[in-house]
Amino acid sequence: MAKAVPAEGISGTLPVLYINVYTDATHAALENEIISRDLAHKNYFTEAEYWLDLNGCEWMAAEGAQSIGSAEAPFPLQIKARGNWTRIGFSKKPFKLKLDSKQKLLGLTKSKHFALIAHADDDKGYLKNFTGFNLGKRIGLPWTPAAQPVEVVINGNYRGLYFLTESIRVEEKRVNITELDDLANDPALCSGGYLVELDNYDEDNQIRMEEKTCVGGYTDMLRVTFDTPEEYSELQLRFITDQFTAMNDAVGDCSDVLWSYLDLDDAARYYIVEEIISHVEAYHGSTYLFRDRGEGQKWHFSPLWDCGNAFNGPSDDFFYNHAPYGSTWIASMRANKRFNDKVRETWLWFMQNGFNGLYDDIDAYVSHLEEAAKADRRRWEHEPAPNGGQPVCDNTDMQGRKQAVLQHLQAKINWLKSSFGDWNNGTYSEPARDTTPAAELPEYVSSGVENVVIEAPVQEGSDTYYDLLGRPVANPATGIYVRNNALIYKK
Repeated sequence: MAKAVPAEGISGTLPVLYINVYTDATHAALENEIISRDLAHKNYFTEAEYWLDLNGCEWMAAEGAQSIGSAEAPFPLQIKARGNWTRIGFSKKPFKLKLDSKQKLLGLTKSKHFALIAHADDDKGYLKNFTGFNLGKRIGLPWTPAAQPVEVVINGNYRGLYFLTESIRVEEKRVNITELDDLANDPALCSGGYLVELDNYDEDNQIRMEEKTCVGGYTDMLRVTFDTPEEYSELQLRFITDQFTAMNDAVGDCSDVLWSYLDLDDAARYYIVEEIISHVEAYHGSTYLFRDRGEGQKWHFSPLWDCGNAFNGPSDDFFYNHAPYGSTWIASMRANKRFNDKVRETWLWFMQNGFNGLYDDIDAYVSHLEEAAKADRRRWEHEPAPNGGQPVCDNTDMQGRKQAVLQHLQAKINWLKSSFGDWNNGTYSEPARDTTPAAELPEYVSSGVENVVIEAPVQEGSDTYYDLLGRPVANPATGIYVRNNALIYKK
């Protein structure tokens, strides 16, 4: 086993996560590709181990955090780089962790799956995700990830200040829906549960369609990337395609039909959070929706993730008027009266009852991070960026960064009063949940379906069968196919 190398540079004010990555199962030599600034792939390093030293951090111990393992008795781990631009554009990489067994790391929900977020691009005192996630929890979104600051040492090399974060997972204490297997074909199961991402990259495991709008302006492709499950059968693909086609059509018509597919309350709450933090990249990648199984279920905007462009929008206008890449659906949703009414009543209740305490949380958070932020700067100040990349942001002046964020929040909230109302004028209780009935499930995701012809032309042609990706299929036995411009389910 390679020896643990004493790390230089840690601030001593936060827990320290130690990770060793090895070249092979003998653990005789360290694999330092993991700390290369040119690391760009997303393959797991499978021969790795970790231990977590609480390092005398009293405030986190008071929250129930504990040390786990030791240099003499580490735990198995798999680790890989994660993210897109943050992975290839910075020397300080974000990582995905897969533990050998479930652990309750630093008081987070017990799981095998966590992310180490680097926030190398956060020039707002590491407050972008913190503020967005804090608001998400306060406003009552179904589930919002939690994160804890930690200093990280990999192969004896101090990597700076990171944020150990609950990964988005279908689990009881995360996205709590019925988990659905890959390639499921049973119609009784295929209505859920699904977790998808509105993506900003073309991927193999996604459906794409032109985004519709009822207000004009810039639109992009609507990319729905499969998260859980990761691989769809033809039946699953058909269901997701139909669901998002229906929602996209309703958005384009500014129709209230949307609320029979999409939960109105969570849509309003999600939007309010993104608007308060002026997040100009909201609804453009890293935007998740989930749907549970069965009749009566709808899609929910949740969980929040990656508030990386928070506070980059103006404090005196709506963020989507300044989004550089487009913001899927939200401009059209804001033209819908029922949505705006729900936003207004939710805003008044939330600002009067749930928002208070955010500024105190920010103050405490910044005080916990000040010394580690300085240590992070010492670590990365002179480190070259990858070719075409960017230097790691300098957050040495945490108090100055905090004041800039607070000023933006206060200005934006004061401006939003003119549109959404002043919560000081009256008493506001939590709005009743919307009671719009959910759209009925299509016949093909109910049990007992056989040889049903569905009137939804997709592919013109002769007697050749095509799958839903447009590929010719010879003599199909089961599944959903296209023949003579009609969809046919063959059981």
